[in-house]
Formats: sequence, structure tokens, C-alpha cells
Amino acid sequence: MSMDSLAELYQETIFDHSQSPRKAESLAEVTYEKTSKNPLCGDVVTLEVNIKNDHILDVACKTKGCAISTAAGSIMATEIVGKTIEEALNICDGFISALNDKSELNHQSEELCILSKVNQYPTRVKCATLPWSTLKKIIEEKLQG
Repeated sequence: MSMDSLAELYQETIFDHSQSPRKAESLAEVTYEKTSKNPLCGDVVTLEVNIKNDHILDVACKTKGCAISTAAGSIMATEIVGKTIEEALNICDGFISALNDKSELNHQSEELCILSKVNQYPTRVKCATLPWSTLKKIIEEKLQG
């Protein structure tokens, strides 16, 4: 895939998820909820998560902010539903590392790999990691009991 086509796919993915975010509606049953803010650009993310027997049954990600944080929340929410908390934590860690260290994501969905290309825009990394770091905090709180 050429750099031009990858850049175009990145823009299309961000636009699609920011204009029509998936899993943004409130959940009927919420076991964990957390709101995080990015003071640099004003993004606010609220995650509602329903976890039973160490499985993520459902997620709602409500964002107020830029297109990248909205798209990141939408992709994150669709990626982790049905995963165990351990699998979700591994995905979170891998994605956050890929953005901060500019490493490659292996064995992840196409949309997640495309979103990881935000690592080419250092000022936007915090926008893209906000939903993921919020989920990571929820999982860590759950694991601590």
C-alpha cells in the first residue's frame, strides 16, 4: 500500500468514525464508568463499561472533542466488546505503545492499524490515546478489586 493510499484510508477512517461514532449510546447496565480529559485540546471522554465474569459485554464511549478522539473512542469500543479484560488490556497496551513508541501493531484489526498511524502526528497522540487510557484505568481498577 502506498503512503498516499494509506494517508487517504487514514483520513476516511477518522472521518467515518468521527461523523458516525459507534457504541456512543448509554448502556442499560453499567458496571464501571470513568470520565477523562485532555487539557491540551479540550477532549472529554466518558466510558461506560459492562463487565461480567471478566468479559467485556458492552461499552459506550461518549466523546466531546476533536475528530481523532471521537474516532479513537468509536474504534476502541467496537474492538473490545466480547474480549476478556486481559485481552482488552493487551490491546490497550499495544495501541498506546504503538502511538507513543511509533512501533507497529501486530495481529490487530485493519481499523486499529490505520488509527495507529496517528503516531505520525505527535501533537494528536494524546487525542487518540485518551479513550484507550481511560479503558485501561477502568480495567486496572477492576483488577485491583
